[in-house]
Amino acid sequence: MQPSTWLARVRHDLVKRLVWPARDRRDMGGAPAPGELAPDLIDEEGRQITAAALWAALAADAPVGADLATFEAAVASAAAAADAGDVQGVIALEDAFSALARSLEGKS
Repeated sequence: MQPSTWLARVRHDLVKRLVWPARDRRDMGGAPAPGELAPDLIDEEGRQITAAALWAALAADAPVGADLATFEAAVASAAAAADAGDVQGVIALEDAFSALARSLEGKS
């Protein structure tokens, strides 16, 4: 799989779904309600899945050279932040995704 195609899947299936509720809460202000930042994630077959399991499935298709360990830690941190109602902790996943994308620049 091409790095750009894989990154698009990671962004769409995982990053966007985790980060957008946190961004929305940040923009609206106030404290998140319990569970508000922990969206229901789904796998390719439409079944509910944890962030860690979804990342593991995506990582299995990763192109050579991707910094998987660092991003995996960021996914775990973002999921924990979502459970704790930590808006900025979830949003930090965007920076980790950017670093993951940079780790693949120029690799095809």
